[in-house]
Order: sequence, then C-alpha cells, then structure tokens
Amino acid sequence: MLKTIVVIGSIVAGPIAHALTLNEYLTQVEEKSLAYRQGKAQADGSGLVSREADLLTSPYFFAEATRSFDTTLPAPPQSKSWDEKNVGLYSAGLTQTFDFGLEAKLAYTLTKTQYENSNFAAGVESSFWDATPNIELKMPLWGNGFGRTIQAQAEVTRNQNLANQYGALANSQNLLINAEVAYWQLSTAKERVAIQEQALGAGQNIYNYVNKQKQKNLGESADVLQATALIESYKLQLQQAQNDVERAQRAFNTYLNLESTTATPSLEIVDYANLQNIVVPEARPGERLDVKAARAQTALAKASSALILERNKPTLDVIGGYALQGRGLEASRAFNNGNKTEHDSGYVGVMFNMPLNFSAVSDAKAGARRLQESAEISEQNLVYTQDQDWIDLKQKLSESKATLKIARSMEVAQKAKLDNERTRLRQGRTTTYQVLLFEQDYTTAQAARIQSATQILALEAQLKLYQGEK
Repeated sequence: MLKTIVVIGSIVAGPIAHALTLNEYLTQVEEKSLAYRQGKAQADGSGLVSREADLLTSPYFFAEATRSFDTTLPAPPQSKSWDEKNVGLYSAGLTQTFDFGLEAKLAYTLTKTQYENSNFAAGVESSFWDATPNIELKMPLWGNGFGRTIQAQAEVTRNQNLANQYGALANSQNLLINAEVAYWQLSTAKERVAIQEQALGAGQNIYNYVNKQKQKNLGESADVLQATALIESYKLQLQQAQNDVERAQRAFNTYLNLESTTATPSLEIVDYANLQNIVVPEARPGERLDVKAARAQTALAKASSALILERNKPTLDVIGGYALQGRGLEASRAFNNGNKTEHDSGYVGVMFNMPLNFSAVSDAKAGARRLQESAEISEQNLVYTQDQDWIDLKQKLSESKATLKIARSMEVAQKAKLDNERTRLRQGRTTTYQVLLFEQDYTTAQAARIQSATQILALEAQLKLYQGEK
C-alpha cells in the first residue's frame, strides 16, 4: 500500500525536471554571452571587410558636372571680345586598375561653352557644344612593375582582416571551451556536495550507534568523541563543497551574462565509464585558430614589406591617351561629330621618378625585410608550440584516463572495505576509530574519482582547439 501511495505521489508531482545538457548550455552561451556575440560579430565583420581587397582591381564608374565662368582678360596680343565666358562640363566614364598594373580610364565628356556679349567675326558662334570621348592608359614598368604594388595592397587588406577574423574566432572558441569547463565544474561540484552529504549522514549514523551503545554502557566515551569529531570534519568538508558550488555557479552564470546569484538548473551527470573510452587521434586533426591568425599575420608582413620595397623604387611609367572631338550648336550634333576621327588628339610618353635620399630608402627596405623575418619567426614558434601542446595534451589525457581507472577501482575497494568494517563494528569485532578511518578513505577515493574526471573533461574540451572554426 505504501509503495502504491509513493508511485501515485510521484505521478501527481509531475515528471523529473529536465537536466540541461552541455550542448544546450553552450547554445545558450552563444545566444546570451555578450563576449561571445562581440567576438562573433567581429569575426563576421572582418571576413566581409576582407572583400575590400577585391575593390582595388574592380571597375569604378565616375561622373562629374561643373559650371564655371570667366571674366578675365585673355593673354596679349588678343583683345577681349566678350564680357563673360560660361562653361558647363559633364563627364562620365569608367576607370579600373588591373592586377597586372595597367591603369585605364575611359570617359565621355560633354562641354557647353557660351560667350556673353561677344563681338566675334561673322560666322563665329558664341554658343556651342563639344563632345569628347577619350581613353587614358598608364603602365608601370619599374616601381609597381606589372602590378606588384596593387597586388601587395590587396594582400595587406585581405590578410589584415583575415588575421582579425581568426583572432576573434579564437577568442570565441576559447570562451566556449571555458564555458564547457565551467559546466562540468558545476556538475562535479554538485556531485561533491552530494557525496559530502552522504558522508555526513554516514557519520551521523555512526555517532547515533556509538552514542546508543554508550548509553547502554556497552561502549566507550572515546567512541562518541571520535564520532563527534568525524561529524564536525564532514560538516567542514560539506561547507567547503557548498562554497565550491557557489563559485562554480557564478562562473556558470557569467557565460550567460546572468546575475551571479541566479539559480542554476540541474545538469548532466558525468559518465565516468565513457570518459575512459575517449580516443585521441595520434595525428593532430587540424590547426588552432591562433596559428591560422599567425599565418595571416606573416602573409600580411610579407605584403607590407613588398609595399615598402615597391614604394621606394624608382618609377618608370609608359603613358598614353587618345581622344576624339566633335562640335555642334546642339548637343546631339556634337555627339554625332564626336564619333568621327576628323578631329582627334593623342599622346604617348614616359614618366620617371626616383627618390634621392638613398640612405633613407636603404633603411626602409632593410626594416621591411626585418619585419617580414620577425613575422616568419613568430609563425614558426607558434607552430612549434602548437605541436608541443598537442603532444602534451595527448599525454595528459592518457595519464588522466589511467588515473581515473585507478581511482574508480580504489573507490570500489574502499567501499567494500568500509561496508565490511561497518558490519564488523555492529558485531563488536572492530573499533569505531577503524570505521571512521575507512569512512575517510572512502570519501577521499570518491573525491579522487571526481577530480580525475574533472581534469579529463577539461582536457577533452581543449581538443576542440585543434578542430579549427565551425
């Protein structure tokens, strides 16, 4: 009848509260953690801004419209035959710098010229339109030869943002790893509280037993004193475990941007058997994000060095241009005449420029090479550190798994030893002091098991560092 009542009571009370899983918690961290959201936004933004490098070799459309007037005297020996000259200029076209260095500009210009109060000879118009299609080309042959500068500028823009992106992703990834560790620290801290409460209950049972024996003059006062001391010891250990839970709760809530005193839900219980089945690949599965950021920084340094070198070279550019011109009293007439080659103009030439402060140029070039060398060394050191950290992580995981296996076996042995000694105490075949020692041994074994598991869980979380970005 009692069993039936208990079952009905459980049904009325409702189902057991759902334990918050690790994946659910990490999803909440991604949604609620301001630090994570800031890092993710920075990573996304840097990734998109890296496309700015493509704009350096993309075509641009331009348009211009101006109105001007001129009432100044013309240069001698001409005489002024108008009061004011008004010019309206309208221009539009395309310009592009190609990745092999060529700079091209294709434009169409329409100009309206009008002389106010003119006194021109017969047949000379005082108001007319000019239509001028033209193309201008510039090809560098020395400094920025064949587009080295524009290519380096694109690499600087791309790798600067790529380094920022990987750096932000690394910060976000580390935050999730730390949140995972905080989750398991809270879970195991709660388990330690349960163990200490159980130990305190066992100590209280021993006290009740020896105290009853003493009252019947079948026991010693020393047994009661020993049991009392054990209870006080367990109370202290329970208080410490509860303090650990409060600290773990504050860390748990921090990653959710909640008040530190916010109540935490029930969590998953550590699967100790499964921890010992963790398999770590012999070879490192991927590069850490901080290493990828270092590679981008090295590429950035190389591109920056190339920019400095190109900037300080002499420049030798081949330039050229060609234009047609058509004139008419109406804009349409000017357009028609502008498509003919009756009135054209063109030019071709070279431009040379060279810095004369040879000492400063030499130092700038040497400094650029040293900065590039520094970035390469930094990358090599980080790659070496990554390899050593991977080896160390595998070794620590292997050692921790072995420690957990021993701790679990030791816990089983200590439990069996304690149960046997409790039976012997009730049979009057051992001392209370011996049982108390075994109680402490068993509690220590349980704590060792939890500590080993917590270490494995923290190390397992670090494996995600080598998976790269999601």
